[in-house]
Amino acid sequence: MAASAILTGAAASVESQLRRFDQSEATERRALAALNVNLPGEGAPTALAAYCSAAGELERVGRSGAATRARTFLLAAFTLAESARDQGAAARAAYRLGSLNASSGPIVGTRGGTLPAADTEIHPPATSIDPCAELGHDGGTSQAGVMALGCAVRRAAAAGDSRLASLASLRIARLWLAGAQRDGAILAAAPPDSRGAASRPERGLGLDASALRALSARAAIAGLDFTARVATADDRIELSGRLAETAIDAGQAGDPAVAEAIKGLRRAYPDDPGAQAYAAAVAGRIALAVGDLATARRNFERAILFESQRARPMRLADWYVLLADATPDHRGIYALEAYHALESVRPYMPPRDPLTEESSFQLHMRRVFEAAADAALSPGPGGLTPSQIAAAQSIVEDSREAEIQSAFGSECLPPIQPIRPNALRAGEIVLYPVLLSDRVELLYAAGGEGADFHRLAPNRDFDRDTVSALIDTLRASATRQDDGWREPSRRLFDLLIAPIEARLGPGTTLVIMPDGPLRALPFAALTDRDGRFLVERTRLSVAPALSYSQPGADRAGRRMSVVAAALEREVDLPAGDFAKLGGAADEARAAQDAAGRRPTPLLGEDIDFTRASLRAALEHERPSVLHLATHAAFNGRSDRSYIVAGDELIPLSDLREMIAATRRRGDPLDLVVLSACETAIGDDQAGMGLAGAAVQAGTSSALASLWPVNDTSTGELMEAFYGAYRGGATKAEALRTAQLSLLGRYRGDPFYWAGFTLIGGWR
Repeated sequence: MAASAILTGAAASVESQLRRFDQSEATERRALAALNVNLPGEGAPTALAAYCSAAGELERVGRSGAATRARTFLLAAFTLAESARDQGAAARAAYRLGSLNASSGPIVGTRGGTLPAADTEIHPPATSIDPCAELGHDGGTSQAGVMALGCAVRRAAAAGDSRLASLASLRIARLWLAGAQRDGAILAAAPPDSRGAASRPERGLGLDASALRALSARAAIAGLDFTARVATADDRIELSGRLAETAIDAGQAGDPAVAEAIKGLRRAYPDDPGAQAYAAAVAGRIALAVGDLATARRNFERAILFESQRARPMRLADWYVLLADATPDHRGIYALEAYHALESVRPYMPPRDPLTEESSFQLHMRRVFEAAADAALSPGPGGLTPSQIAAAQSIVEDSREAEIQSAFGSECLPPIQPIRPNALRAGEIVLYPVLLSDRVELLYAAGGEGADFHRLAPNRDFDRDTVSALIDTLRASATRQDDGWREPSRRLFDLLIAPIEARLGPGTTLVIMPDGPLRALPFAALTDRDGRFLVERTRLSVAPALSYSQPGADRAGRRMSVVAAALEREVDLPAGDFAKLGGAADEARAAQDAAGRRPTPLLGEDIDFTRASLRAALEHERPSVLHLATHAAFNGRSDRSYIVAGDELIPLSDLREMIAATRRRGDPLDLVVLSACETAIGDDQAGMGLAGAAVQAGTSSALASLWPVNDTSTGELMEAFYGAYRGGATKAEALRTAQLSLLGRYRGDPFYWAGFTLIGGWR
């Protein structure tokens, strides 16, 4: 009994910390301390289940947690709860396991290999299969996430936990809907002559988009059956509204359960403006789905009126966007109202949605920014004036900065004045691709052409989803080293580069502000109709936003000193096993040799590569270049991203602080080279991963990888890069020189030479 009481008390303490979890190290330390217990004997299965469930959840959401440990704890919690016939505890453990499996997980940097195909093979369980019997199989996949969440629905319903049953149903519905959107995008991106030739496109889903939407709607409508019994008013309102919205998104606006849920909200909470706003908005969406614009408008106006009565109108922007959809003649006015409403509440939005753990930017912000940009870029009879184009560019820039801050936070970093078009030199071109739901827009500014951005003719043959699917195909093919990358490479060149290609030449620098999925695109490998790569035509740099694209200081007369670190041996850490990187040490030595001397012993060779030794080297040497040849992970959350040192992980927050400290001392880093795997990639809202975070923290530029790079070719590329850089070339020119040197050697295979991208300053 004593052991059970200790375990139960420890679990309760951790659960209390988790309910108010603020991601701070102090909070996590307190929660970890609560788990450190001494037991006088064995505890009962129910107490052990509670303890393991709390420990697993802390591993899942904590800064220093590891997915493998979280999965072990949560599976143990579920098994123990099942043996004790504790349906509620089993439901909680299954839900947490489903949340773990359904997440994208960290992108772990390991050298070599190919980029794995997207995790899109999701199949519905057969009706005869108990999803609870499938827990533990295929861990870490979306398929396993759906199964575990389905188990959570069953056990929560049996335990009478309507809130958890509703929530798990919502998570399942959102996963099915995301799968449907991906599948539809892949089909739309297929070349026109192949769309009817195959039943499903390459790398498609196990089911087509319509079947996945049907599954999403079924899960959402099933979840609505539980919401009437949810005890807490706020939970019932939010779950009812979100499930109804998801059912409508899945094409079931006319289902009676959706209308009944709205009636229930209106009856149960007549004095709650949030509930009434939700009810009106969903009623408006039902009317909009059948083309009844007048009824839709009236309901959206009611939703706006009720939402405005709330102390913090968090959904006001969403309702204005819907009103814009229902009012074509005044769409632009209401879209801009949505934009202003969002700006007033954006500082209060959490990075991730508390219910579904989706990115708040993706869930609530992106559509508002897209609608505002769409409105700003929709010309009247006389076309767009320069001031209107500038206003549109400002909205797009605000969107990029909001996305970065959502992923990384601002952390009181000193503001950086965005570069203006009139600060560009002759031959420097800034390109702003804007991916919208029905077209792709291109804005550009060129040095020597004044202080204005210019708008090119929109391309309505592409949209955000089709561009994303083309990029997925290109990247997967390039890392498999087959020829499948060629067609999407040419199509993306025609879309993004051909409209400005007359301005490009070997002496020009093209600076691209990639939108969303374009951040994963190796622009250097885009090919024109003659088969020439873009890198053969111009220098290249990318940046998450204008505020993080300062051109950098001229190289002439500037000293070059390097601090380099490499993972010299295999490392076994709770976050995973990390192999020794065969070419990393030689690569790091080449980086230091490029400075003409070795100002500090190579971290990882003569000095242990640790968080403390890296900080000390940066403080003592005041280098201009930091080169990190090691493993890394980024998953769209700055608190769970890291690089791997000798016997520890260096969190992204610590690396950013080290970089920011060089800036505060007056010796900012000119270049950070992150020679791990996929350090320039996060998810769609990640602001260019670890490298984007480094630029945001204050380094002028970052050189980072887009996929699992090859040891040999990476060493060759770095040697050529540093040779040119030491000779006074700009960073963009040094990377171009290095890539061209490998292009012929590897017969144009982009896997070997196109995997690195320059982010930030190009001079």
